[in-house]
Amino acid sequence: MTRPNDHREDPQRDLGTDVPHPPGRLLRLADGLDWIISFVTRTVLMISGLALLGLLFANVVARYVMGSGLAFAQELPERLFPFFIVAGIALGAQRGAHMAVEALPEMFGRRGKQAVYVLAQLCVILGNAIVMVVAFQVGNMSWIDLSPVLGLPATYSYFALAGGAALVILATLAITVRLIRIGPEALPIPNPEETGQ
Repeated sequence: MTRPNDHREDPQRDLGTDVPHPPGRLLRLADGLDWIISFVTRTVLMISGLALLGLLFANVVARYVMGSGLAFAQELPERLFPFFIVAGIALGAQRGAHMAVEALPEMFGRRGKQAVYVLAQLCVILGNAIVMVVAFQVGNMSWIDLSPVLGLPATYSYFALAGGAALVILATLAITVRLIRIGPEALPIPNPEETGQ
């Protein structure tokens, strides 16, 4: 589905900000949320990704030099990987890069599409709110589940999931605000190279 201004090479295009909209407090709040989410997710992706690569490299070198791998090199990636994944999920949600079925909205006019998209966003918010609460509850119960070498509790992985769900909620709230104030044209449009289209 093509939308106006799809041809522009604007880095903000995927956030839905290329759609002209009247200034307003809610839209400025949505733009601010997008900036914060983008900064947090990119930072977490960069730090955890580099740490995972560094650990893998160090473990391979240790195997060749010392004949055995690093004892902690198995545990740390298990604790870092959830942060890497949930940051990617939140960034994908913000950019509209997750799988979507567009058959239902296409059956309606502009107002109907807007209503369907807003309802879909509210379902995403509700689902992620449930994930966030349950992950936080399980995380609070898993302080005693310690890794054998470093003694790290499994709780951090659950807290990463809860934090990722919170970021998806915030990203979806920003999208919902734009959908309500602007209309269906405000949906984020992912870059084709990011979605494999």
